[in-house]
Amino acid sequence: MQLHRSPRLRRIAATSALSATILLAATACAPAGATAESLTTDNHIHKLVPSHDGQSLLVGTHNGLFSVNLASGDVEGPVGEHVIDLMGLSRADDGLLASGHPGTSGVQHLEGPNLGLIQSSDSGETWEAVSLEGVADFHALTYDSAADAVVGAHAGQILISEDMGASWREGAAADPYDLLATSEGLLMTSFAGLSVSTDTGESFQPVEGAPSLALLANAEDTVIGVDLNGTLWRSGPGLQWTPEGTTPGQIHALTPLPNGEVIVATESGLQRTSDLGQTWQPLIP
Repeated sequence: MQLHRSPRLRRIAATSALSATILLAATACAPAGATAESLTTDNHIHKLVPSHDGQSLLVGTHNGLFSVNLASGDVEGPVGEHVIDLMGLSRADDGLLASGHPGTSGVQHLEGPNLGLIQSSDSGETWEAVSLEGVADFHALTYDSAADAVVGAHAGQILISEDMGASWREGAAADPYDLLATSEGLLMTSFAGLSVSTDTGESFQPVEGAPSLALLANAEDTVIGVDLNGTLWRSGPGLQWTPEGTTPGQIHALTPLPNGEVIVATESGLQRTSDLGQTWQPLIP
């Protein structure tokens, strides 16, 4: 079935094209002196993404992007010259895709109040506007490598791009908590429960017997989720979910690592587990 963009979305795309070449050029090094408190004091964590080399954790916060060394716990940031309120953050091959709002400090070159889709090829040192700037705020954002598609949610609508954000089409009407591209399809958590799309977000079907998950993340073929009661779940083939441990309080973001560890962001900072939530330790000493 051929789908066409609505007049509203065509107007958004046309407006975005006028400013799609704006570039945030950050030449300064990450400021020294960042600590664990930098992530939680007058700040809060929105997203966690392992670095491409697996040596550090990228932390998207209200006050910009930070980097935490996974071995030492050393914190650097905000990364780059520009402080951005990062609401959505996703890895796309070797780069990063993000969304959110211009920050409250530092030089700001992106149009607000919403950043639309932005991208970085240098781990957040610089950001380039792609599209929908000034309009869209993708709190839920994922990259589907199998379909080579970017999928985000804005204003109750799934938006799909098959050219890395240059143009968009409307998918299902939905207001998700989270979106995650997996080998089983595009997963969505929402008030209605867990659902899956096998057509890149055009439509979703409920996952029968699944727990009421709020947050999702994956590493390789393992998908981790957290339900509304703080239980940590692991999914195997066929989206069969197994309860594991519990999270250390209310969490705002999570990510598994290739070595099997899981890291979560709480009100008090970053915690890590090597036994799927049976025990937890601070990531930053």
